[in-house]
Amino acid sequence: MNRLARYIIIAASIALICFLAWYFSNILIYILISAVFSLIGRPIVKRLDRIRILKKQFPRVLSATITLLMFWALILLFIFVLSPLITGLVGELSSIKPDELITNIAYLLHNIETWIIKTIPGVDPDFSLQKTLITGLSNFINESALLNIFGSVTNMLISIGAGMFVVSFITFFFLKEDHLFSNGVMALFPQKYEENARHAFQSVSTLLGRYFIGIFIDIFCVMTIITLGLTFIGGLPFTTALVLGFIAGILNLIPYIGPLVSLLLGCGIGLIVTHSFGADANILLQMLKMALVYIGTNIIDASFFQPYIYSNSIKAHPLEIFLVIITAGSVGGIIGMIIAIPAYTVVRVFAKEFFNHFRVVRKLTEKI
Repeated sequence: MNRLARYIIIAASIALICFLAWYFSNILIYILISAVFSLIGRPIVKRLDRIRILKKQFPRVLSATITLLMFWALILLFIFVLSPLITGLVGELSSIKPDELITNIAYLLHNIETWIIKTIPGVDPDFSLQKTLITGLSNFINESALLNIFGSVTNMLISIGAGMFVVSFITFFFLKEDHLFSNGVMALFPQKYEENARHAFQSVSTLLGRYFIGIFIDIFCVMTIITLGLTFIGGLPFTTALVLGFIAGILNLIPYIGPLVSLLLGCGIGLIVTHSFGADANILLQMLKMALVYIGTNIIDASFFQPYIYSNSIKAHPLEIFLVIITAGSVGGIIGMIIAIPAYTVVRVFAKEFFNHFRVVRKLTEKI
């Protein structure tokens, strides 16, 4: 077979694999999520394997089952702890009198309008922020939109339930059979490259294992700082601060955009819950305190937590990570930003293993 024919076959094979990955993207996502859970749970399985009962090795099926149950226990613990808090927060929000809330918001908007008209030159004296907001919201909120939202939420909950079952089932077998996922990946490579591929897969597993564990630690740290800050600095009730801290920790998974969304959401809910719409000074002071908590937490996270997690776990420069995230966001939106770093890690490791003769590859992968 001549070289041109071989290149055509390789290109066709890659195109076919990409098409199948796109066509069966839902199944591929379940498999990848299961691979992540198995990556995190593998150290637990290995520790359980060391247990000896009557000089016999602990059954691998029990190790996998216990590890999977531990994952479910943590998830249910979060639900058990946060559900009453979220219900209480919703109850507080629903107990606020709509007329009083609308009056206070209108008062706040009137003061903002006055400040805008006096401060910004060229603004129409008849400018109404309230009418602008109402017009904007009316374009998005209508009966059909609400029905679509309700239908979307219902479908999403059903999909999440089915997805959790599928992911649990696949994760169990990935934990039970240590090399099941890696053998599936190795089947995509020609036999003469199998050793290189296995070495690359081993490096990817190590790097991503550290990365995902670091992500969970980062979520916990952000959640803790936000909760304590909103409680002792922002003056919110602890239960409300804990819910907002959890939301901030989860949204922090979305680089750059997540912290901004959590700031706006937290300040809005915090102001409504504390009923601090009564006077100008109180409103501004309350907003300033809560905003400082979120901004300070984001600075700490960006300065200490994320550089350690991203740079040290995947061995990449912070500027390199920033450019990768921005590029992934422009291509794939929020989902692209979330999966940018794991995907880039995989590409770097396999590039080092197979294309290390290129100078640019050697430069980008010299720390791995």
